[in-house]
Amino acid sequence: MSVPNSVEELLQLIRKSGMIDETKLGSYLQRREFARGLPTDPREFADDLVRDGVLTYFQAEQYLLGKWRGFTIGKFKLLERVGVGGMGQVFLCEHMFMKRRVAVKVLPPAKAEQPAALGRFYREARAAGSLQHNNVVRTHDIDQDGNLHFIVMDYVDGSDLLSIVKKFGPMNIDRAVSYIKQTATGLDYAFRSGLIHRDIKPGNVLVDRKGVARILDMGLARFY
Repeated sequence: MSVPNSVEELLQLIRKSGMIDETKLGSYLQRREFARGLPTDPREFADDLVRDGVLTYFQAEQYLLGKWRGFTIGKFKLLERVGVGGMGQVFLCEHMFMKRRVAVKVLPPAKAEQPAALGRFYREARAAGSLQHNNVVRTHDIDQDGNLHFIVMDYVDGSDLLSIVKKFGPMNIDRAVSYIKQTATGLDYAFRSGLIHRDIKPGNVLVDRKGVARILDMGLARFY
């Protein structure tokens, strides 16, 4: 379908995708029309749907591009795009039956056609899946949906060290030492488990809202 030019066309895309429960959507529309009516501009209405928690930013963006497919991968519903890198995109997802939220890393189809890239992707899953430590992002599964290969991982609500420093500048010494110590603890555990990361850097260390640092991206890791 083409880009929606009206609220009616936007709603048609939303319903066609099947991502929003019809009862929930109908209830929202009734409350909205009773309170202040519906706008005429589809982008304004999409912003309202995001603000009111009916859609996520990623979903609204896709609908405004005229898309209604591609909102699921395997048993997971795509909620937000949380990262983009050379080896694919990472999405915040929700299991459609268990309602559990995870991070899903998706290998681009073009990369999947390259044996070296596909092999690296599976090595990353195998390496990360062998580790169970508080300072390492846990990997739960690797799967395939059509031509899409994806890794299911813990979702860490936070940011990587590189982004934090770029946004806020140098850290105070106590905070920096804490993150370095936690990272070293995770690397030591991996080494004692027979794994060398080989790509440790600020962009590969996530820090959650409680200050816990976790290592990710095992694409270059090697067992010894």
